[in-house]
Amino acid sequence: MDSTYEHFGMVDFVTDDRFLRHHLAPSTDSEAFWEEYLRTYPHKHTAWQQAGELLHAVLLGLTSYSRTYLSEEEEVRLLDRIMRTAEAYDAGIQDTRLREEDAPVKPLRQTGWYRIAAAAVVALAVVATGYLVWRPKTSRKAHYAETISALESTSRVTRHTNKSGQPELYYLPDSSSVMLAPQSEVSFTAAYNQENRSVYLSGKATLDVVPNAGKPFFVYANEIVTKVLGTRFEVVAFDDGSDVTVKVLNGKVTVYQNNVRNNGAEAVPKQSAILLLPNQLVVFDRKAELFDKRLVENPVSLPEVKSLPKFEYEDGYAVRFFEDIKKTYGVNVVYNPELLANCQFSASFSDESLPEKLDVVCKTIGASYEIIDAQVVITTTGCKP
Repeated sequence: MDSTYEHFGMVDFVTDDRFLRHHLAPSTDSEAFWEEYLRTYPHKHTAWQQAGELLHAVLLGLTSYSRTYLSEEEEVRLLDRIMRTAEAYDAGIQDTRLREEDAPVKPLRQTGWYRIAAAAVVALAVVATGYLVWRPKTSRKAHYAETISALESTSRVTRHTNKSGQPELYYLPDSSSVMLAPQSEVSFTAAYNQENRSVYLSGKATLDVVPNAGKPFFVYANEIVTKVLGTRFEVVAFDDGSDVTVKVLNGKVTVYQNNVRNNGAEAVPKQSAILLLPNQLVVFDRKAELFDKRLVENPVSLPEVKSLPKFEYEDGYAVRFFEDIKKTYGVNVVYNPELLANCQFSASFSDESLPEKLDVVCKTIGASYEIIDAQVVITTTGCKP
């Protein structure tokens, strides 16, 4: 493990190239690196997590939050670095400065002045759209029928259509299951589970994927590609629909735009990916070619949480409540711990939904919340001691 990060604090992380690349375009290698790092230095988990929250605050234009930790000059530098990193990934540029294996760890604070005008442009773009993935410069439609036709010209394709009026359970050759909605179809080539695990979907399906680290699982659905190692998720991609939706039920997936037409499973998407966790979904607007990452309407408790918080507070601190939300639902809560340090409340929750819990606590302590990019962002002026 690289000892460079042994003494990193929150601001060191958020101004570090490797950390930034991981949050903009997570890869298998970057996830493995940071998982190993947090195992080696578990006491750094809080600083690492807070750095991710700070980065998202900068992206979303939450200046009141980010200015607590970054100067105006540092925030401008960080925004410009984000823009240049995103542009490089969108263009498929394999710049040696961006390659994980070659790039030295060089915090942004050690670099020279950045272009303030360019940073202002990207800041406005992020705040105006609310998206963390830039729109690709070129795009081609990838409709299901055309994709299957192209695949059938070179290989044998198995197609299964649910012609009934009820959801139908269908098993793939590797025992992964597809709960196929009525009037939906799933297809795969003869290479499935041999050279790849790629399926093609038209309609709506819930997929439960058998884990296989050596063979990632890909779902091609209209203009987007969903990549997983092993998880349960839902895809809605009707050919005549205006949107494509991916919702994670368990595990995590990455979602890309497939901007190469009829490429089958051979082409790997180049642009930045959107990472989805449980209780998160992303909607791809096919006309505007933009992603919108959200929380599901009714978040549920994570199945892997062994000991759920009781959500009972007698003069409890708001910070504890927000940490309980993170643990129970896997939902990131962005807040300033210093402003909330003296905020206390009393409440007992049972079957209330997440929004209902948040409404009660925020009104009690004089705060408000927004859900931005599948995160709960708390705004408050603090509480008097």
